[in-house]
Amino acid sequence: MVRLVISLIFAIFLLIFASQNMHEVEVRFVFGEPVDMPMILAIAGAFVCGFALAIFTIIVRGSDKKSDDEFDY
Repeated sequence: MVRLVISLIFAIFLLIFASQNMHEVEVRFVFGEPVDMPMILAIAGAFVCGFALAIFTIIVRGSDKKSDDEFDY
């Protein structure tokens, strides 16, 4: 029950944050034209990219360690 209440409070704060950051920003990628998008999408995209990079790093380090353990005789 406590976990549900904390999750609801977190969701409410997230909705308030999103509603305060709906103005348009110009995002420039390496190639192509700049893109106008709401700030919350730019923030969410950066979060998702960082999360994916962290998961990828964890997977690569785990597989390196596993391959090192296979050859320990």
